[in-house]
Amino acid sequence: MHEAKSKVLIVDDSLFMGQVLKKMLIEENFTVEIARNGKDAIEKLKTFQPNVITMDVEMPVMSGVEALQIIMEEQPLPVIMVSVQTIRGAEISLRALELGAFDFVTKPSGEAGFTTETFRRELVAKLKIACLVPPEKLKRTKQIPKAPEITARPIRKTATNFSVLAIGTSTGGPSALQTILTQLPRNFPLPILVVQHMPKNFTKMMAERLNSLCELEVLEAGEGDAIVPGRILIAPGGLQMVVRKSGQQAVTHILQEAPIPTPYRPSANVMFTSVAEVFGGSTMAMLLTGMGSDGLEGAKLLKQRGAYLIAESEETCIVYGMAKCIVDAGIVDQILPLPEIGRFLIHKNM
Repeated sequence: MHEAKSKVLIVDDSLFMGQVLKKMLIEENFTVEIARNGKDAIEKLKTFQPNVITMDVEMPVMSGVEALQIIMEEQPLPVIMVSVQTIRGAEISLRALELGAFDFVTKPSGEAGFTTETFRRELVAKLKIACLVPPEKLKRTKQIPKAPEITARPIRKTATNFSVLAIGTSTGGPSALQTILTQLPRNFPLPILVVQHMPKNFTKMMAERLNSLCELEVLEAGEGDAIVPGRILIAPGGLQMVVRKSGQQAVTHILQEAPIPTPYRPSANVMFTSVAEVFGGSTMAMLLTGMGSDGLEGAKLLKQRGAYLIAESEETCIVYGMAKCIVDAGIVDQILPLPEIGRFLIHKNM
């Protein structure tokens, strides 16, 4: 018996773009149907019954975000937004993620860009992972709950005073970060460094959004930013963030190219490796939901230096990839469901 093909509904008002994506995905062994706008997509859901949806953002009749909102309320499915690399594109994509979109991909510049191997590889990888995600994992609560009492599974304990919290995440990360960081009080004693896999413009918009919600200051990291308590620095999309010493002060250093091999810009491995060099065993590091294994090698180095490692648990990860890697490697000190992480960080550091 042949394995059933995963079904993708492409939602795009451009006839050319719809056909380009359809040809690409049929070649990747998907069954494909096209809808011309959000309203058409909602109608075709009933008959085509896709496993996953690619959703253009700007469309007549009904926009991608309007359609997404209806889909997530009535029939939750993994939806991958197809956005543009602009400030407006970033705003809309982050709004879509808040509404429950699985992830987004950015349109390459020019029509020819859609046939590039980079775009194809990213889209296909996200579609294949999305097809495996249970729909109930896609809905995030709109109100951030107070974290319940800790019921985490301790693996080992280390007695240390921490100097920095370093976080790596990818798919599902914006919602996870909002859940955690909004729980931290103004006097939380550790500076926080974050790598979220995102392109240029998107990380700046995410930092501004989090800054409006958090008691701590949230910034997209720039060159020479001081790493101090009360501040959360998010690695800029499309670049690399590392930590350097400037006199007695630790600061961020922004690089165009990674000092170690990595396909990610920014990369958790790059950030973790530099944190290990500067902060060593006084580091608390965490990997959350996300595709792939970025962060694993850096986490191993951190563990060798005596750092304390936390992984988000499988039950709350949208994609159990990055966190799974350090769990499987046997180097984590704590495995925590997402709603409990904020309270745990406060308990451990205050």
